Amino acid sequence: MQRLLTNLPLAPQGRGSGRGAFIALAALVALLTACTPATSSTCTDNLRNGEESDVDCGGPSCAPCTLDRACLTNEDCDTATCARRVCVGASCRDGKKSGKETDIDCGNGCAPCAATKACVTATDCESGVCTAQVCAAPSCSDQRLNGTETDVDCGGPSCAPCMLGAACTRNADCAAGACVNATCENACSAPLLACGPACVDPRSDPLHCGSCGNACTFGQTCTNGTCTTVACPPGTQQCGPACVGLDDVLHCGSCGNACNPGERCLAGQCRLTCSAGQTLCGGQCVRTATDPGHCGGCGMPCGVGEVCASGTCAPAACAPPLAICNLGAICVDPRFDPDNCGFCGNVCPVVNHATRVCEDQICGRAACDPGFTDCNFALADGCEANLLTDTMNCGTCGRVCAGCTNGNCP
Repeated sequence: MQRLLTNLPLAPQGRGSGRGAFIALAALVALLTACTPATSSTCTDNLRNGEESDVDCGGPSCAPCTLDRACLTNEDCDTATCARRVCVGASCRDGKKSGKETDIDCGNGCAPCAATKACVTATDCESGVCTAQVCAAPSCSDQRLNGTETDVDCGGPSCAPCMLGAACTRNADCAAGACVNATCENACSAPLLACGPACVDPRSDPLHCGSCGNACTFGQTCTNGTCTTVACPPGTQQCGPACVGLDDVLHCGSCGNACNPGERCLAGQCRLTCSAGQTLCGGQCVRTATDPGHCGGCGMPCGVGEVCASGTCAPAACAPPLAICNLGAICVDPRFDPDNCGFCGNVCPVVNHATRVCEDQICGRAACDPGFTDCNFALADGCEANLLTDTMNCGTCGRVCAGCTNGNCP
């Protein structure tokens, strides 16, 4: 710079010397300006400059931008999501690990992650346990209330019974006492008695009639705490301590003679009952509209090369809505055929205590067998609740009691 100033031309003296000095000064200013580097942009100057994507944020140097600020790449946003050049919130259902999620669509603000998914803290996991940055499965020793437990590491179908004072849903959840008002308690409220781990009513319990362990003999019932022999009313029979109806599916015709699934007890005999649209032919429920062995009625088979369509034997070529299935061997109605429901080969699954059906191309079930019902509305397990003996659904769905006999709580 000193060298530049030394070589700067001087204006002549005398007239016009002022104008010459001004020109020299302007040249000096221009020279100094050219030699001074431009001021670099900062991340705090309230201006959008440098490599920022928005005012004082984004780019390789400044902090990431918040929601609704301008961006060019995902790295410009604190949500790690840049859409149409605007920072947006990361979705918890976009099928990828985005934003601050610890794994795909879960953790850190999204729904807790299942076992084996990545995590950072315990709150990222369904089980509440994050070990080595991986969500652990619920266990009976993780000191967390998770899985099917009723209290921390106890109760439920998998863990050991709980101690007194712990939460419970039924007596089996308690190591001692009984489950009263969702808590394991030692004492039973009068007039109930604590007989082992259960609370019983000694006024009517045939196994603890009047006192714990005083069981009534066969043919007796417990009435007001006393074992008595009482004749069953007409239309019933005595099976153990209870009087049951003559049409009881568990005691059909005689005590202990239980009917098979799908059968009903009629006049003391177990008989197969068919769902709507089916006919009982030779001990089997068939649909006479499509069954080639019982086409239009029981014992009316179709000839060789014929199929049953709408109850009539016809050539193998089927007309809509019928379809040829089993490599052309049979003609079926996919609207109602449980072995080809909706399309060939779509077999409706067998359901417990009910008959499988196909209605309008959708698999379902017929009415539940007597004594059973569907409390969880799941087709996979059919009519899963035995209202006569289920302590969680005694007589009706959701009715819980210590013991269930013929649909009645003690």
